[in-house]
Amino acid sequence: MIERTVLEIAQHRFWAWQRRHRPTPRSQLRETDQLLGAIEECRLHELKLIPTDIWRRIVHLLGQLDGGYTQRLGIDRSLDGTAEILFEAQEALMVAARSRWLGRPGNVVPLFRRP
Repeated sequence: MIERTVLEIAQHRFWAWQRRHRPTPRSQLRETDQLLGAIEECRLHELKLIPTDIWRRIVHLLGQLDGGYTQRLGIDRSLDGTAEILFEAQEALMVAARSRWLGRPGNVVPLFRRP
């Protein structure tokens, strides 16, 4: 009986952790902003290719999204092509964040009684 309770508590903790650390459209939107800022820094330093640590973050983020962004990205590490794909992903994330926000039903209190 105690073993079963311990297993249930462990399972509950696992799923609670999963809910807290699940990527949301809003957090992914913040990540795209940071990555686009990093790409702009690369332009300022006149780099031709995106550095590996930034490239890994971009591929990881785009892999989490639907839309085939990683296939379109391919192995091209150029600044312009990557920025364009990130802008498209950012647009999709904005729509997803907005629909998630608007999808919640509000508690509307009528001001006047309807006849």
